[in-house]
Amino acid sequence: MSDRLFLLDKNYILKQAQVDLRLELQVLLIDKIREGYFALYNPLRLQDETTELIEGFRPIHFTLFDELYDILCGIYRFEIGDNQLEFLFDGRSHYEKYLVDWKENFIRYVDQLCTKQNFIIAGLELSVYYDPEKRSELAQNRMKLCVFGHFGLKLYKYKGIQKYDAKMA
Repeated sequence: MSDRLFLLDKNYILKQAQVDLRLELQVLLIDKIREGYFALYNPLRLQDETTELIEGFRPIHFTLFDELYDILCGIYRFEIGDNQLEFLFDGRSHYEKYLVDWKENFIRYVDQLCTKQNFIIAGLELSVYYDPEKRSELAQNRMKLCVFGHFGLKLYKYKGIQKYDAKMA
């Protein structure tokens, strides 16, 4: 963004921190999905083909989780709401503070989402059981649906992210 008017706007600093943590947090996301699978389906970690496949999986590419990561970034910025920088008295820069805050909140979000069966199954389809022959958009859409349902949000093309009442929807 070359046309920034306020270089020290909170959103610019936060977005940069989120971009810088993308790869690290996507690796963490896949690990949390695997742990969520074991917590729901195999808490004793009894060895079978599925368990060995999931434990032995090492992610190579993370592009299938880019949209989910961007959505969680947007939800975090939506929850924060204001764009005013705060006074920091601990000697850290705002960038360092947002690195820590975003990572903690991302982990909290993923921990909550990894208790949901649909999220875990879709995550495993995009990682461990990924097949380039199949349409990955279906699993990505199930993950997005689970995320928006969990947070009680809807994404509109022209209005952006909006809260909705689950009783009305």
